[in-house]
Amino acid sequence: MRQDYNENKDNVLLLYLLLIYGFNHMIRFNSKGDFNLPVGNVDFNKNVYTALINYLDFRKDNEIVFENTDYQKFLNNIKFQEKDYVFLDPPYLISMSEYNKLWNDKKEVELCNFLDELNVRGVKFGITNLIYHKGKKNETFNNWSKKYNVYDIDSNYISFNDNTIKSNSKEIFVTNYKK
Repeated sequence: MRQDYNENKDNVLLLYLLLIYGFNHMIRFNSKGDFNLPVGNVDFNKNVYTALINYLDFRKDNEIVFENTDYQKFLNNIKFQEKDYVFLDPPYLISMSEYNKLWNDKKEVELCNFLDELNVRGVKFGITNLIYHKGKKNETFNNWSKKYNVYDIDSNYISFNDNTIKSNSKEIFVTNYKK
């Protein structure tokens, strides 16, 4: 399925199926633009079926455009309206995932500053991030988040190589509005 998608990247349904069966429902592409996640530990069940039907209905009723550009450039080109909302799930600075190997302290600071700019412009946002993991602490994001609303995420942080629960990890959801 992955090879079929990589040969015809216009097949969005195939991409969606790869997300269903890919590891942790993540999306990741290599430098050639090929989808490159392994198969995950998910089966096809009632929830997956419902999500697939909902996606197909949404797709039928809406025009979806995929972009491949820097998030700041992309968001700065949007003329935000009152009910618009930005959700970001950036690479996690303190984890060792393959997809975040180009993320660094400078990019983390740029992201926080950019979110402050969105806040000044009145754009509602939500962002997830890992602030503790395997003895590491993301001081930059943790300190920045204190000026906003912080909610703990109750989840099990797992990786492809180690599928055990990481009780020494803490992920948060930060918003510039009250839930």
